[in-house]
Amino acid sequence: MRIDAAIRRRKRMSMTSLIDVIFLLLLFFMLSSTFSRFAEVPIGSAGNAGTGANRPDIVATIDAEGVQINGEQVPADRIADRLASLREAGAASATLFTRDGATSQTLVATLERFRASGIETALAR
Repeated sequence: MRIDAAIRRRKRMSMTSLIDVIFLLLLFFMLSSTFSRFAEVPIGSAGNAGTGANRPDIVATIDAEGVQINGEQVPADRIADRLASLREAGAASATLFTRDGATSQTLVATLERFRASGIETALAR
């Protein structure tokens, strides 16, 4: 008795799932990319910048020795009084600079005093 081997038909591979995956990848990359337009930023000449309109009213420096406000060393317990007098004189903005040796505790305490005084404060390094 002779038994013939069963003829196996090859199934055609479905392209639907492959197309779905490619479409999902395309959609992902389209949505995750940024669609921003690059624009030129106008830069004025140095002659236009001499007005000083953007200068802060108060410049404070925090270093290992303590806090200096407008170049004058101020003890930690007198910072609030000094800021109140500057606020009454019309100061509205301040920039705090940190130098080497400034502790984080001094920085946080000084920032709290500046914010409590109502003076707009920016932090620089």
